[in-house]
Amino acid sequence: MSLASFFYANENNIIALVIIGIILAFVIINRKKFDVEGKVVFIYRTKIGLNIMKRFSAYKRFFNIYGILGVVAGLGSVILFLYLIIWYYLKIALISPSKALPAASFVLPFTGIPYVIGVPVFYWLIALIVVVVFHEASHGIIALSKKVKVKHSGFGFFLGFLPLAFVEPDEKQFEKIKTFDRLKVLAAGSFTNLLMGLIFLVLIVGISNYIIAGGLVSYAPIYMNIVGVQTGSPANLSGLTAGTTITKINNISFLNSGQFDSFMLAIKPNQTLSLTSSNGNVYDMVSIYNSSIKNTYHGYIGVYAQAYYSSYQQTFGLLGLGLPPNAFPINNPASQSLVWIDGLLVWISIIALGLAIANFLPIFYITDGCKMFYEFMGLIFKDKKRQLKATNAIIIAFSALFIFLLIPPSLFL
Repeated sequence: MSLASFFYANENNIIALVIIGIILAFVIINRKKFDVEGKVVFIYRTKIGLNIMKRFSAYKRFFNIYGILGVVAGLGSVILFLYLIIWYYLKIALISPSKALPAASFVLPFTGIPYVIGVPVFYWLIALIVVVVFHEASHGIIALSKKVKVKHSGFGFFLGFLPLAFVEPDEKQFEKIKTFDRLKVLAAGSFTNLLMGLIFLVLIVGISNYIIAGGLVSYAPIYMNIVGVQTGSPANLSGLTAGTTITKINNISFLNSGQFDSFMLAIKPNQTLSLTSSNGNVYDMVSIYNSSIKNTYHGYIGVYAQAYYSSYQQTFGLLGLGLPPNAFPINNPASQSLVWIDGLLVWISIIALGLAIANFLPIFYITDGCKMFYEFMGLIFKDKKRQLKATNAIIIAFSALFIFLLIPPSLFL
């Protein structure tokens, strides 16, 4: 697929490209107002939010405990990450490498890119802004609670278009506070994102249940794709062939996999069945008893099938969160608004949790985890050169592991 066809094939990709273009144009037009760091980060320094951070920082005892929990969560996230990777490869990737997906994926506002989780562009943009603003504000509050001056706050763009926020503490004052206090400041942002993700999970469950209980959504039916037909079976004798899509059985449409499974398991020998295909053909058959099936009350028609949603909404249902993927809002403002909000919460939760764990990891010299491990190494090595050498070794190892996780297991297993 060419680059042009990739963008024009999907409305979400077109909108994402337009928004990126607008952001790039804004940065170029106002380039003199931005400071450039490392040639890829464009930042605009302000004083926005500093007064609010100072007010929160007055609750020193609370934020001291908050910082301690953040450090513990940071170490726990690294351990959990390593455990999940080992579990994934032992239980899934090594058993079936050709079917296993990469253990890590980027979340981007584009669909159709292999091994990339595509997000509706406005969800992605709103979620990213919310997550990074709370992340950086948490750094600022904990720093101020430790009597470290925060000189600036602001916003910027990584690579000229990826939105980011930042706070800028006084480096000299930051270096003078205790090591464990520095760790609290560094861990605060990711810990806040971790809590955000978990809190939003609870909100998602509540809103989703309210939407479903209130009948505010309709459901796309489940279809059955016939992948194989047993020779001499009732299905075969009726003329049913592999590749046929079945939309109804006995004129019944199924709205979820539970309904479909229950119906199929309830079929008894000598039961008449009519299967309707997507092109309107009807296949009549009578189920029989098959000795290979232990349950003598179960009927047999001789098909191998895969159930799938006739239409699904990628916005919802990811990883079992929110509404089912075949749920669509009914035609009224309340339903459409709540369903849209439900989808937004799903993506804020996923992006918050993903960035929290990723930012706790010491990777690519750009995460808070890199600085945290530098501080941890300072507790072990008193010599600065050995401290830096040990930190570099850890960062290189974790960065290599992260790159490895982005590769489909089928390419090396």
